[in-house]
Amino acid sequence: MNVVLVGSRLFDSFEYHLWDSFKTLGHDVTVLDIPDVLPVSARLHYWLSRFNEPYDRLVNARLASKIAALRPDLVVIVYRHLHPILVEHIKQYLPGVPVVQLNPDALSNLEKQQIIAADFDYYFSKEPYIVDFLRTKLGANAHYLPEGFNPRIHQKPIIDKAAAEAQTNIDVLVYGNLYAYRARMADRLLRAGIRVAVFGAEGPYLRRAVQSAYRGQYLVGAEKNRLLYGARIVFNNLHYAEVTSVNQKYFEINGIGGFQLCDYKPTIVDYTGVPADAVTFRTIDEAIDKIRYYLTHANERHELANRQYTHFQQYHTLDHRVGQLIHTLGMHSLVSSTGIKLTV
Repeated sequence: MNVVLVGSRLFDSFEYHLWDSFKTLGHDVTVLDIPDVLPVSARLHYWLSRFNEPYDRLVNARLASKIAALRPDLVVIVYRHLHPILVEHIKQYLPGVPVVQLNPDALSNLEKQQIIAADFDYYFSKEPYIVDFLRTKLGANAHYLPEGFNPRIHQKPIIDKAAAEAQTNIDVLVYGNLYAYRARMADRLLRAGIRVAVFGAEGPYLRRAVQSAYRGQYLVGAEKNRLLYGARIVFNNLHYAEVTSVNQKYFEINGIGGFQLCDYKPTIVDYTGVPADAVTFRTIDEAIDKIRYYLTHANERHELANRQYTHFQQYHTLDHRVGQLIHTLGMHSLVSSTGIKLTV
């Protein structure tokens, strides 16, 4: 099957891993981004499109033409800030070709609600609340699809976990974009006397203690695997707009074999391979208590991390998710341009 993905090509982005999973399952895949149709960066386009409607329409019309020229069997759009005219033009150029919106982000990141204005054939979201709203209020063809991890990129290092922890010597690791909520929760851990190492893209309003703990490194690739696996505890404080769902990091940490402690969300009960209450917290005080407990019970956290690793390898890769998406579309018996019959 010939697939076009619309989104970022950056390594370790959600789109990059989707591309890799489609390819691994035998499909021909092309990723298109704004710089493919206009010599501007994706970031510059984002801001221009917010304030210049004629520009926004022009770029998306060009992008639709570029997509149509590739003659895909399926179009998957991950970006949420593209003008609805994009979907309209794709359908004019490619009648009968499914145009899918795959939203990997939290409720607060729906931009100007472009994906609601656009007439997608299918909507996929990791957030049950969004799926329910799209179905019951808008009558949209919406489906629940959690995120996952890429087993070819997010890999457990070949070293015993106790030895990895000794080498890394990080009690609690926090990583990601340092939004105010994430930084302030890290500050609470630090004020409780917990040793915290903070990684990621620096945000505004960092408190002095967090600045001191900040390592100034955005984690990707082998170094990400090494540190997430080697940290005694990875503290994954989920975005406040994750109503019932989790982030992609939740799957990556478990898929790498790290020991994770994160906010409780109802969907975790469906994902986890260990009791949800053992690896989640509902308040920051509970998180502090559990961190102190697990730092002194190494064998228990190693056992939980290993059970999660085995479970997530079996059920929660992005290969599984892409297979589920294709099955929902009813395209699982199509033959790819490579001649491989695809089944899921």
